[in-house]
Amino acid sequence: MKRNVGRIDALVRIAAGVAIAALAVLVATGSLTVPVVSAIGLGAAGAVLIVEGATRRCLLYRVLGIDRCPVD
Repeated sequence: MKRNVGRIDALVRIAAGVAIAALAVLVATGSLTVPVVSAIGLGAAGAVLIVEGATRRCLLYRVLGIDRCPVD
């Protein structure tokens, strides 16, 4: 599968994934309460964003036919 996520988009995904993962840790330790959202769900969402940013591949972009990656 070829890359379909641009460099800036990838950096934003990684930053957001790290922030969401940190939020998941705070929820899991009880330091922060978030209604209706579990620590496991936040952790999974953070992990997905980090992996997508690191590999610069997004399955949803592929399904929708979006290609935000310039020619390398």
